[in-house]
Amino acid sequence: MFRRFLENFRKPEDNFAGRLMLRSMNRGHEKLAKWGRSYIKIKKEDTVLDLGCGGGRNIEYFLTQGAIVYGMDHSQTSVNMASERNKEAIKSGRCQILVGDVKRLPFQDESMAIVTAFETIYFWNDIEACFKEIYRVLNRGGKFLICNEVSSMKRRDVRILAGKISMKVYTPDDLTNMLTKVGFSCAYHLDRKEQLAFVATK
Repeated sequence: MFRRFLENFRKPEDNFAGRLMLRSMNRGHEKLAKWGRSYIKIKKEDTVLDLGCGGGRNIEYFLTQGAIVYGMDHSQTSVNMASERNKEAIKSGRCQILVGDVKRLPFQDESMAIVTAFETIYFWNDIEACFKEIYRVLNRGGKFLICNEVSSMKRRDVRILAGKISMKVYTPDDLTNMLTKVGFSCAYHLDRKEQLAFVATK
């Protein structure tokens, strides 16, 4: 039962625990997300894609910057909550949120100015294929922001969680090696807690 609850970190289910997890993420991750977002500049003419959009808080922020925003998640529960949170923007045509797989993004080549991934790449299967897809949909000069609370397996709680669910923690060097291989140039920032804001530029 406890393991099933923890799986909501990876893919929130359509039940009380899953919805509670999403609401907690919207609140609890905001400080980290705000710090990560400070490393990208969003212009009104930009189109932004938030992958693993969860409960939709980051989408809400991007919309305040005037951008056109897409959100995607593999959890229907996440998509439902994010859509409810951003329903006015969806009605106006400024936002679309869908269920999908990062390895098969339903967007044209070079159609996005910014792609973001907050607290989600831990759970991506075949991550290098995912990075290739992100490279494909980004404009030349486009930015891919990864924002993670953890950047190593040093913390005991992280090791315990990773042992119970399907989760992989990537170091800055891991990400640099994979993303430069795809074609990105990379820079990253670590705070005193070793939280990671990683910016890859096409």
